[in-house]
Amino acid sequence: MSNYPNFETKTFSDIYQSSKGQEIWDFLNEAISINRMAAVSDVGKPALLAIESLLIKKGFISERDSVSGEHKAQFDRLKQMLGAMVRQVMENNGYQLHSNNVKVPNSKVFYSASSYKSKE
Repeated sequence: MSNYPNFETKTFSDIYQSSKGQEIWDFLNEAISINRMAAVSDVGKPALLAIESLLIKKGFISERDSVSGEHKAQFDRLKQMLGAMVRQVMENNGYQLHSNNVKVPNSKVFYSASSYKSKE
């Protein structure tokens, strides 16, 4: 039993209810993930960048260059779900959306991501 809320979604419920979706949600709610996302958010960077390498390493997502055309739509939905999940995690941990669609040219997965700022 987790001590954090479930991911609230209508758009991504099919992915979230899969074992992979559950594993991603659990990972995002781990203290290490939250601390990393908060640290980069505190210096004005998109939260997803702090955990991108771990998402790849754990096999939750692939680098965009390795995704074939036939899997692109599925890959894009997964990225969108990750963004929605990160937003809920950040909001549940004292942050609010600061800016969306922040370009991330050094990312191996994302073209853009959202940044957050502390509600305090």
